[in-house]
Amino acid sequence: MTSLFRRRRSEPPNPPSEPEPTGVSCSVPGCLNSDALTCEYRDRRGRSCQVAFCVHHGSVIEGVPYCRRHASTLRAIGPLAADPNGRPDVNDRTPSLVNWISRELDAHIRTQLEETAGEGETVLADDAVHLSRDTNRNLRWERSWRLVENTGLVLKISINVSEENDALIRIIVGSEMVADGIPPWIARRRMGEDVDVAIDVAQRQLFYQYLQESIARAVAEFRGSGARPHGH
Repeated sequence: MTSLFRRRRSEPPNPPSEPEPTGVSCSVPGCLNSDALTCEYRDRRGRSCQVAFCVHHGSVIEGVPYCRRHASTLRAIGPLAADPNGRPDVNDRTPSLVNWISRELDAHIRTQLEETAGEGETVLADDAVHLSRDTNRNLRWERSWRLVENTGLVLKISINVSEENDALIRIIVGSEMVADGIPPWIARRRMGEDVDVAIDVAQRQLFYQYLQESIARAVAEFRGSGARPHGH
C-alpha cells in the first residue's frame, strides 16, 4: 500500500487547459491573439460597446467580460453599476478620470482634513464616483470628502468633471473652485504628441503638485478664517 501511495503522489498533474480560440481578433494594436471576447457593457441609452479583447487586455467582473475602459468605468461608479439607467454613456470617460485623479489625491485630502479637524469633527469620504449637478444644473461626475461634526457639514472637498467638458478637472473646496486643469497626458493625446517616460512622469508630478498645493492652501484659509459649515 505504501509503494502504491507514493507512485500516485509522484504522477504529474494534468496541465491547465488552454482557452479555446473564438476566432475573434483582439482589438488592441499589435496583439495577435484570436481568442477575444466582446465587451458586454451597455449604457443607460441601451448602446453597447463593440470592442473585442483577449484575456490579457480585458477584465471579467462578476462573470461578465469587459474591455479595460469599461471595466474601469464600472469600478469607478461602484454600486451605481448595478443600475442600467445609471451607467455612463458608452463613450464617456469622465467617471474613470475622476476616479483616477481621486485615487492619486485621496491620501493628501484625508491628511489635510484630519490635520485641520477640531474636537468632535470626523472625516468621511465617498467610496465611488457619483452623478451630481452644478449650480447651473449641468451634470457632472464627482467624488467627495467631508469634514463633519454632530450638527452637520463643516467642509467639503470634491473632485469633479462635467459632461460638457470631459477632460477638465475641477477641485472644489467649500463653495469655491480652487483649481482646474486638463491632465497633461490627455492634453498630449488631443494634440497627438508623444514624450518619453521621464517627461511624462515629471509632468504628472507637477500637475498633482499644483492640485495638492491648491487644496492645502484653501483648507488653511478656510480654517484660518474661522468659517463655519461651508459647502453643499
